[in-house]
Amino acid sequence: MAIRFGCFTRPWSEYGWSDFLDGTAAANFELVGTMRLGGEWVIGPDTPAGVAAERRDEVEEMGLTPSTCLISFPLDGGPEKAEQGLRDFIDAAAAFGADYLLSCGTQRGPNENLYYDTMAACCDYAADQGVMLTLKPHGGITCTGADLVYAVDRIDHDNFGIYYDPGNIMHYKGLDPVNELRVCAEHVVAMCIKDSLGELEGVNILPGTGVVDFEGVFEVLFDVGFDGPCIVECLGGETLEEVNAAAAKTHNWLVELTS
Repeated sequence: MAIRFGCFTRPWSEYGWSDFLDGTAAANFELVGTMRLGGEWVIGPDTPAGVAAERRDEVEEMGLTPSTCLISFPLDGGPEKAEQGLRDFIDAAAAFGADYLLSCGTQRGPNENLYYDTMAACCDYAADQGVMLTLKPHGGITCTGADLVYAVDRIDHDNFGIYYDPGNIMHYKGLDPVNELRVCAEHVVAMCIKDSLGELEGVNILPGTGVVDFEGVFEVLFDVGFDGPCIVECLGGETLEEVNAAAAKTHNWLVELTS
């Protein structure tokens, strides 16, 4: 089963867009995921379509392919503001050529219903733009595999899926990422490659050096026929050279792990 691997911009957050593209391509990754660089969205709700298209061209010129854009949208201004914020992200991601929008959910409380309702309301619009809406474990309403299944049932749309993050399953509640994955694996369409040192411990480490059982994670995913993208979110490293070296090491480790 061929799985495509990529990197998010997060490990290069203190560097530049070209540094990220150079490091990702040199490490032989295929896919690109955007978060922030220098505190600013690479692809965000205010990114003009022309700028997003230019960044897509820059990605493709490096032999890479756009895959995923991290998103957030406002939940403090009512349904109309929330839906517009999400639609703005969808438009930018579509212009960039991404296949997935990655959401982190929200905290438990008065905003959770608006979160679910907004995602559900925008699934058709996102599908029309060729982008799938997804949710990753990130504490709050997404701590467990059961929480993720609840989100799938609540949103109830073919254009919504789970973007599994085993490191966050461990980080936020100290749960076993393999056990929680068994609960929701059939709904997983993509995965963040992130390790963890334990509950509320560090996640900005080289994948494979923490406590996440990635061999077990991939075994569960392969059992359900998973063939989605796997994008590295954290690498560790204190300098650009260390980040780039960690990227290359992680790519080789992932290929060996899944061969």
